[in-house]
Amino acid sequence: MAVKNKITIEQKYLEVGHTQMEVDAMHSLIERRMRNRIINVPADYLQIIESARTNPFDVKYLEHTFFKDFRNISSYKSIRPGRSSGDPKVTDIRALMYSSSGEISYKLRFEEPWMLLPQRKSPYSAKSFEEMQNLYQTRLKIKARKYDDLQQIKEVLPADFREFYNNLPHN
Repeated sequence: MAVKNKITIEQKYLEVGHTQMEVDAMHSLIERRMRNRIINVPADYLQIIESARTNPFDVKYLEHTFFKDFRNISSYKSIRPGRSSGDPKVTDIRALMYSSSGEISYKLRFEEPWMLLPQRKSPYSAKSFEEMQNLYQTRLKIKARKYDDLQQIKEVLPADFREFYNNLPHN
């Protein structure tokens, strides 16, 4: 994205337990709205989430065709800063910076200067999201046992919702 849009993107990894993000308040709001609600099918979550606040959340119902396969478009094989035992690992990274030239820099501590990620780049051409291959060609299948359990549970649901469970792809 940085190469395609000719921008620099800075990605920071926050420390667990030391931050509060806007999304935390959103999750709390949604959880409160979910209490004492009946969920018959996954699509029921959309209306509940949208209406969790006065100014409705913008909710997208994602299907298998939304997810793209990024495996073959990466210009770097790994973002690990080192290769040997004792060298920094991915979990040591605190920030990444993606430049418009395609280079990736990293920081192990926020106060340190940026260091260039020591990797050999692979051939890469920027693609739009729409041009990318789908990750899944069909809906994902659930295990036969889960399907069987859902078939039993659906009997307590209103008849209008049973067709959803009848049409679940399964092994």
